[in-house]
Amino acid sequence: MITLKFGGTSMANARRILASADIIINRAKEDRLSVVVSAAAGVSNTLQAAIDACVSGISGTNYVNDIRNTHNEICLELQSKLPGFDAEKTMAKIEPNFGELEKLLAGCVSFGECPDTVHCRIMGMGELLSAPIMENVLLAKKQSVIFLDSRKFVFTTGNQKEGEADYSACNEACAPFRDGASPQQTRILLFPGFICTFNGGSGTKPVMGLLGRNGSDFSAAIIGASLRAKRVEFWTDVDGVYTADPRVVKDAILVDDMSYEEAMELSFFGSKVLHPKTIAPLQAKGIEAWSLNSHNPSARGTRIGQGPFESRGKSSICGISSLKHVSMISVGGSLMRGRTSMASKIFSAVSSAGSSILLITQSSSEYTISFCVRDSEADIVKDALEAKFELEIREKLIDAIDVRKDCAIVSVVGDGMIANRGVAGKFLNALSSQDINILAIAQGSSERCISAVIENEYADTAVRAVHQFFFHTAQTIEVFAFGAGTIGGTMIDQIRDQREKLLKENVDIKVLCITTIDGMLLNEDGLDLSNWRDQMKKPDFPFNSNQNVDDIIKFVREKKPLNPVFVDCTASYDLPERYLDILNAGMSIATPNKRANSMDIKFYHELRRTANKMHRRFLYETNVGAGLPIIDTLQNLYKSGDKLESFNGIMSGSLSYIFGKLDEGVPFSKAVLEAKELRYTEPDPRDDLNGMDVARKGLIIARESGYDIELSDIQMFKVFPDNFDSSGTVEEFLKKLPEVDDYFAKKIADLKKKGKVLRMGATIKDGKVSVGMMEVGQDDPLYSVKGGENAFVFYTERYQPIPLTVRGYGAGAGVTAAGVFGDILRTVSFNPER
Repeated sequence: MITLKFGGTSMANARRILASADIIINRAKEDRLSVVVSAAAGVSNTLQAAIDACVSGISGTNYVNDIRNTHNEICLELQSKLPGFDAEKTMAKIEPNFGELEKLLAGCVSFGECPDTVHCRIMGMGELLSAPIMENVLLAKKQSVIFLDSRKFVFTTGNQKEGEADYSACNEACAPFRDGASPQQTRILLFPGFICTFNGGSGTKPVMGLLGRNGSDFSAAIIGASLRAKRVEFWTDVDGVYTADPRVVKDAILVDDMSYEEAMELSFFGSKVLHPKTIAPLQAKGIEAWSLNSHNPSARGTRIGQGPFESRGKSSICGISSLKHVSMISVGGSLMRGRTSMASKIFSAVSSAGSSILLITQSSSEYTISFCVRDSEADIVKDALEAKFELEIREKLIDAIDVRKDCAIVSVVGDGMIANRGVAGKFLNALSSQDINILAIAQGSSERCISAVIENEYADTAVRAVHQFFFHTAQTIEVFAFGAGTIGGTMIDQIRDQREKLLKENVDIKVLCITTIDGMLLNEDGLDLSNWRDQMKKPDFPFNSNQNVDDIIKFVREKKPLNPVFVDCTASYDLPERYLDILNAGMSIATPNKRANSMDIKFYHELRRTANKMHRRFLYETNVGAGLPIIDTLQNLYKSGDKLESFNGIMSGSLSYIFGKLDEGVPFSKAVLEAKELRYTEPDPRDDLNGMDVARKGLIIARESGYDIELSDIQMFKVFPDNFDSSGTVEEFLKKLPEVDDYFAKKIADLKKKGKVLRMGATIKDGKVSVGMMEVGQDDPLYSVKGGENAFVFYTERYQPIPLTVRGYGAGAGVTAAGVFGDILRTVSFNPER
């Protein structure tokens, strides 16, 4: 005997019913079957809505018609697809149920209430409608099948709407249908799920009852155990049990096998696994449960049974779950210490309120006991506790009952915790990595589950972070690109081209947002970068710098991506003023924009304090050397205890080109024109020649070296002689530029006699920064730097008399974009596999 249970999605329409029937037929070739079916998807919700409407005085006729039409459409479609299936006869078979439903709902309207007995008869109607349809489908397919009313085989006590199985009565009723009980046995036994017969005790008449939450699953477990099935298969719309909710963790992993205990722990704390009450009778009889997908019958599914399982290897945990919308209630005070009856009084009060405790923790000082209940029960439990301890609270022996609502319980579950150290540490580190505050921690003596209470809004973020830590799934980077011009656009293209390779290195980088002067694109799942420029022609939002930043911050706070990185590839003067807001929203920042690091020193330090406070990165390698590793090199020197003594640097590709051409005898005016035509310079070459860009870079290097100086402290030396007028339009300036050719030619000739060349850059000495032309000898590392190259020469306590020199091309969209891309990748930790 094998027991199969089909959920609502497997019974939702004709196509799904036929697919489920095929599964039944294939399994029937292997063994006799007992099959349990749920109501068609959506029907139970409609029945509950009908009850609510009728109790408030609204007629239930429309609800009945909707349910009748749903089943009629299913039958008509089955008739069109399945020869031998008669829709009219099937509907006639279930029509009495619709008549009964109408009468029951009319009674609710008349009396304005729905007693438990009526509630059960109404809510159980869905299964009584779907099961006969499946019976006729199997008969049309020439199968040996019999419909068995579950009310004659499943018996409960306790609560009429959520009964506890009377296994003795169930076993006795099912005995005639067990394998071998009679010579000629029907191959397929078909049961409606969820419904049962409830026995309220001696002197009461048995009535229809329900099995409560996940009732059809429970039906299958009871019937499977009573019929002594060798396994029970639960057919749903997913491939099995995952390490986390796939809706929360996109790359959740399918679990091949898990123990009964693991499944119960996961289910208790919110995971969509079988309910503990479903697992209990199967565990008691050693019957394996299988979670399978009726939409994908070839998938292996998940086996739940008696572990350990070889498939699990040395894995410490099998899953992560979160139970949302809970409240943490704390009872504390001086009276708590050493009193043996306090805990029992607390739990007695909770029990009297009809609430179930989800988690308990107590401080070692015995001063406080904290526990969690569902948010919906918190006020009732608080009232019960205040009534129980009214005197103690009034006399201040116990503090006021503290209730913290809107919490969540995040749990890691696994039998492997017993044999593996460090599980708790890894769990807490994962939460800490997202700056999630832990309100309480609990672990059972079985060492199978560790739970943490956190704020409800961080539940999904916590699950994603913990999953990443334990299952080594891809580390995520969510990029919000602000500016997609020459550098920003190239960077986005580089991300597009490298994405698949990075995925193989377990780094999942997505661009969620692109903002340009044309507008803003924003997509929670990541933008399609294959045609992002075309998409920008129809943006999701109009461009408004401040509003766009606000929209991004709102999005991040609501969606809580694991590793959001704001990438400023603009030359904006104002955008860096929003960096503190961006960091406080939980985003890292990567930028080639020098503005933030060259603002006043107070803002410079505040940026770093905020980034550290929020556990986020502020990355700006490209501020100084484009793609050259200047900032990182300098920071490592500084952190290791080295100290800058002096610095010389050529930090402009355009100035490197222009002054390098002078070595070759090219007139200054011609060198400037060539640099402009090659797009080395800004549209107005004076923006390069005035040295302000070099000054900002020098300022950043000085600040990174520990000097608290301002831009105004830098000594600027002019390039042009005092008698040269550099004013006017760009065209006017370029026409006048040959006037200084002789001035520079003479300088070059005089220097050549001394074996020197003329360069322009920045110098740092004794904490002072100067920018201007430098006379460089042959023994100087800057002597041969030209043609657009940059060079940075650091003399430190350790690096002398031979300095640390970093040299290479410091300009160009490709290298600068690559530098920004490199900064983005620093927000995760990985070792590339070659």
